This record gives sequence, structure tokens and C-alpha cells, in this order.
Amino acid sequence: TDLRAITKQETEKETGSGFAGTDTGRYAEEGNADALNDGICVCGEDKGDSKMKKTMKIEDMMCMHCEATVKKALEALDGVSAADVSHEEDRAVVTLDADVADDVLKKAVEDKDYEVISIE
Repeated sequence: TDLRAITKQETEKETGSGFAGTDTGRYAEEGNADALNDGICVCGEDKGDSKMKKTMKIEDMMCMHCEATVKKALEALDGVSAADVSHEEDRAVVTLDADVADDVLKKAVEDKDYEVISIE
């Protein structure tokens, strides 16, 4: 069954619980299909992996020392829990505990004389 197509009434009928005022399609799209099937409301719950990741394209890193410098600069920022940096791939994958603005990430790297091409 495509859960995005299930109406609120069908969900209540199938699960025996009410989702009054909720958009069941939104829950299915956000990966909460199991919660819908189990009749569990996941509004505002921590789904286990609340960390966000951003990928930065960085130029001018030439060696592992460069990687370590960028990693240290990024991980020193509030809200950054980890940075996986690769000079071979010209990128850093930054794991965030809180929202960190792209310009803050960019400044941390560019202050160490590396060029940030993009952040996704």
C-alpha cells in the first residue's frame, strides 16, 4: 500500500487510533511509514538520527596535514560534532548537532587559506 495515498480516515480505521488534524502523506514522505502502520504519532519525536550533514567542496588541500587543519577548524565550531575531510576528494562532510550557517562554515575553512567552492 502506498501510504501517501492513505487518507486520514483510512489510517484511523487501519490502526484504530486517531491522527486528528495531521497530514498522513507528510508522515509517509518523511520516512515514518512504520509509525503510521503501528498507530504511533511521531510528532516532534527524535527519530534517533537528528543530526544534519553538509558537504563542502574545498580546493587547495594537498595532503593529510591540510585535512587535519580543515577538520580541526570545522570541529572547533559550535554545532559541529564531526568533520570527515578528504584532500583526495576535495571535500568535507560536516555532521551538525545544531544549525550552522554556511557562511560560518565557509569562513572557518577560508581563514585557514583553503577555498570553499560549494556547500550542499
